[in-house]
Amino acid sequence: MKLIILNKKRVLFNLFVLCLAVVGFIYLYNARHFNPDKILQNSVLKEKNFSGEVIELSAPNGIKAYLLTDKTNPIISFNFIFQKAGGAYDEVGKQGLANLVSAMLTQGAGKMDNQAFKEVLEKKAIGLSFGADMDDFTGSLLTTVETQAQAYELLHLVLTQPRFDAEELLLAKQHLLVGLQRQTETPRGKLELKFKENAYGSHPYARNSIGVQEDLLKVSAKELQAFVKNKLVLENLIVGISGDISEQEAIEALEKIFKNVPSKGKSVDLQDTEVLYDGRKLKIEAKSPQNVAIFANEAVSRLDIDFYPLYVVNHIFGGAGLSSRLSLKARENEALTYGIYTYLSQADKVNMIRGGFSATPENYDRVVEIVTEEWQKLGQAGVSQQELDLAKNYLISSYNLRFASIDGISQMLAYMQKYDLGIDFLQKRNEYVKKVDLKEANRVARKYYDNQNMIWFSIGEFAEKKN
Repeated sequence: MKLIILNKKRVLFNLFVLCLAVVGFIYLYNARHFNPDKILQNSVLKEKNFSGEVIELSAPNGIKAYLLTDKTNPIISFNFIFQKAGGAYDEVGKQGLANLVSAMLTQGAGKMDNQAFKEVLEKKAIGLSFGADMDDFTGSLLTTVETQAQAYELLHLVLTQPRFDAEELLLAKQHLLVGLQRQTETPRGKLELKFKENAYGSHPYARNSIGVQEDLLKVSAKELQAFVKNKLVLENLIVGISGDISEQEAIEALEKIFKNVPSKGKSVDLQDTEVLYDGRKLKIEAKSPQNVAIFANEAVSRLDIDFYPLYVVNHIFGGAGLSSRLSLKARENEALTYGIYTYLSQADKVNMIRGGFSATPENYDRVVEIVTEEWQKLGQAGVSQQELDLAKNYLISSYNLRFASIDGISQMLAYMQKYDLGIDFLQKRNEYVKKVDLKEANRVARKYYDNQNMIWFSIGEFAEKKN
């Protein structure tokens, strides 16, 4: 969960981006087949490249970071990751602690209570957010050049003198408890919980990402302080920096922000998950106008030789939106679902091809048949040269759209380090996609799709078939 403080200008910018996204969606719907060349023809991003050098910084306090300087606008962005500090690393009896800390860190620090802290963020146009997934604890700072000094000081206070005032802690707990309740009120929320519980078993990945009610209720401010001291430490820190900031300025900022942050803490490692892909199908009966399904199969890590071929093949199968094989068959041709998709899901201890859809109870079985048929067809016959060319063209042409903001670039710089992609990844990524040829694409199609091992989890109303 993330709590984000945004200034008015950034809100307007986000609305503008949202409008662009809606326009793009309408275009795709009418065109049926996404032509990225036409989409990008008039885009200001089409000439964007990453010829600018990414620099690895090393501050005197031992912190390392990637920096990409861009003086186009007077904006600076920091994205940082504290590894092994996510929800899966919460101690037994303290599930939800990482999530709760992420919600509390912007509720006051040092001598400033919640109201005073937020007033400074608003007045100085500083964006500050935190979040916790299952693996990591993340943070983001967005500031103008003019207010960077105040921004660094605020973040430093948050990391070294968080307040965790009783009243704010109570409100944060209540907010999370409402989230837990809503989670179980929707078929999709219930299904996701059941999927994690069944797929991951006793592994911490099976936990509810929000937390456990009993644990959240009893957690104290003292335990939040201990979390910050033991988990938000320099040995687990990864930083990405972008914007109007020089190498020396960035080093000085790292010194100011992370001064007095502990070098080491108390952390544990997790074992890899052992998901059993055995073709099982679990159905949960629930009264609902739509049946919801999740399916999954094995995939590979980011650095595996099969990653890019599988990435391209998945795009063809279910990752291309309305023009994917699954969408064309189930949505466009037979009008059985509003949406069907697949994606490569990656975490530190598990990698999956995941997919999902929703359909009315009477259409559900047919959509399952389509997924199964198309899965087997892909595994046995592979993809065509035309499909491969279209997929690669889209993945290459659209890549720059990920970097429409300075914040997006700094985030990528952080994850480049987390996944050990190399300091020149921004320049090389499209080459990795280009190198995927038909032979490689069809090799991974046979390897990962030519089986009936997918695990299925569904919720809704399931009519029994008569023999």
